[in-house]
Amino acid sequence: MSYAQHQLNVVLQDQWTDNEIVPGLEDAIFNDLWGFTQNGINYVAMGSNIGTHFFQIDAESIKPIWFEAGRYQNQHVEHRDFKTYKNYLYGVCDEGTSSLQIFDLSFLPDSVSKVYDSAEHFQICHNIFIDTNSAKLYASGPNNIGLKVLSLEDPVSPGLLHHFTDVDYVHDCYVSNDTAFLNAGFDGLQIYYFGEDEPRQLGVLDFYPNQGYNHSGWRSPNGKKYAFIDETEGTKIRLAELGDLALFSIKETFGTKDYQTNIPHNIILTDYLAFVSYYNEGLRIFDITRYPVKQIGAYDTFEKTTKYRLNGAWGVFIFPETDQILISDRQSGLFLFHFPFKAFDHPNRKKILEDQPFLDKNSFLVPWKDVDEEGLFFTITTIHGKIIYDQQNYLNYINIPLEISPGVYIYNILDAHGQPLHSGRFIKAN
Repeated sequence: MSYAQHQLNVVLQDQWTDNEIVPGLEDAIFNDLWGFTQNGINYVAMGSNIGTHFFQIDAESIKPIWFEAGRYQNQHVEHRDFKTYKNYLYGVCDEGTSSLQIFDLSFLPDSVSKVYDSAEHFQICHNIFIDTNSAKLYASGPNNIGLKVLSLEDPVSPGLLHHFTDVDYVHDCYVSNDTAFLNAGFDGLQIYYFGEDEPRQLGVLDFYPNQGYNHSGWRSPNGKKYAFIDETEGTKIRLAELGDLALFSIKETFGTKDYQTNIPHNIILTDYLAFVSYYNEGLRIFDITRYPVKQIGAYDTFEKTTKYRLNGAWGVFIFPETDQILISDRQSGLFLFHFPFKAFDHPNRKKILEDQPFLDKNSFLVPWKDVDEEGLFFTITTIHGKIIYDQQNYLNYINIPLEISPGVYIYNILDAHGQPLHSGRFIKAN
């Protein structure tokens, strides 16, 4: 298949689909995904309208290894969601006569074992989140009512702690140390603390400019930022810097250049970057340390032009340690991308080569002022003017080749019209 008419700073490594599954409306087959590491190996579980697909993620490839059927299978199933706790994967579905399923991952990569399949707590559920610090599973929209909190003290026998109905319907949530950011649709964003006998409200944002359907969000690992998405055409992603949750406010909004006619769906944050599955616009990556926020990466997984705005990229997951990003696309399945996290997601990443003149194994040259441009030129020459490297493509950075001989080199960065932007020297030591 041919992809990525719009591609920037990511490289497609592999793509998987199953053409034997009967598609539903808009030819949709697949839905959300979740990644995890077991015994040093990366894996991903992805949902389809028939169940849960398990994959091993190698250095440059996707390896399908197992499948578990959903209790409810139908070509019009559109929502499955997954999270992990200890050696278990938890899965839910938001259609039909479904259930909470739990899978034992201990025997990977050889097999997966289903150890629980019950509708005791709910049949349908839109999303789940697991607070691993307190061993609690948060089920959003169970049977279309509020939120349920289940104890995972016994991971294969969940017990009910709360049936929360202060908010009529919770669509999704992010939880850490019992503090829950609840995405409550047209009731906005609600923040509650669940570490006591009764849930306690910490903050609320139920009215804000250009408000839509508050859909999903993510908190940065350092706890300083939270970004959330309204699943409504013409809305931008909202970014808040967290301090006093009672005074929660939006600091910045961002999106693609065509945000007015497109819709973002799900998001994951690092301390510096946002990774978004942007429905019809595919994977998008943003630098959230700059104001205005800049898009620095893209790959269009859905190249068709349709009036329906909820096609394409549904779920996103990242493995920063192996420089990999995964996207689940509703029509086309699972995508594996390479992205140089060490160059882009690092506290010293804004240094360009003059600040680190000696070449080492991680010698990336990233022109931050222009990294969001489409079509930069890079050249490296010897001090005598001989060109030894010439790059013009969708990567607006250089991972300088290590096979060059020791010596002094000149680098030049030019824009798409050949006009110089930056130049300087670096040294390759012995």
